Amino acid sequence: MTVRLPCRAGSFYDASAPVCRQEAQSLLAAAKVPADSPDGMVGGIVPHAGWTYSGALAATTFKALAGQHNPATVVLLGADHFGTLSGGEVYDCGAWATPLGEVAVDEVLAARIVAADERLSANCPAHAREHSLEVQVPLVQTLWPEAKIVPILVAPSPDAVQVGRAVGRAVSDSDGDIVVVGSTDLTHHGGQFGSPGGHGREGVDWTVANDRRMIDLIEAMESDRIVAEAAANGNACGAGAIAATIAACSELGATTGRCLWYTNSYEVLKELYPGHGDETTVGYASVVFAGREN
Repeated sequence: MTVRLPCRAGSFYDASAPVCRQEAQSLLAAAKVPADSPDGMVGGIVPHAGWTYSGALAATTFKALAGQHNPATVVLLGADHFGTLSGGEVYDCGAWATPLGEVAVDEVLAARIVAADERLSANCPAHAREHSLEVQVPLVQTLWPEAKIVPILVAPSPDAVQVGRAVGRAVSDSDGDIVVVGSTDLTHHGGQFGSPGGHGREGVDWTVANDRRMIDLIEAMESDRIVAEAAANGNACGAGAIAATIAACSELGATTGRCLWYTNSYEVLKELYPGHGDETTVGYASVVFAGREN
């Protein structure tokens, strides 16, 4: 059996099973889902930095979905940080290992997704070094211990929308409770990322405004504008995953997106380490997609 081994355990989250479990449980227990969150949720967006930075936001999305679902399968759409992929690359067999044990791939749904569109292909090796989905899996295991997963990496290309539509159709044609969750961080500003918005607090404010443009498109579910927006303004590293997730959720009946929580690494570290510098900032958002607002 093919088993993907973790590549970021011990850095983005703890490699010790007891510590990883305790941290995942704590993140989920502390997550505050707004009381007016929309009904009819079918999926969402989570960030993928280290848990110290963005784990609380990822936990918020998952906890919101858990209020309306006990999924048999979680379809995970991730970023292509290495820029080597095209279309959607599906991990279609075996299992993923984390410090909490192995979680099985839903091979039946994975095969259905691969068959749904020529832009989707089975490619387990593509996932070996990519962390955007790995950091979500212990949260899935903790929240839904019996759930399977279908991990898919989506290139930031115009094909992402068609990839997402195909995923949505395959999910819609399947039995059981299934949710679709995409992963992206937002603007990366300062340091090695460059500083088009200035330095210090000026750069932080620019990051927030740059992220707002992307969040507005996400909430409006404008899947066909996501990749171009990210290419023009650098406000998502997982633009393909966002576009595909929106398109998939649209196929599943979602008509609206809701950002449950937005923050950035500067704000997170300011709380943890008073006096922390503001030269580098990365944006994070917790989003759900639903069929109707309350």
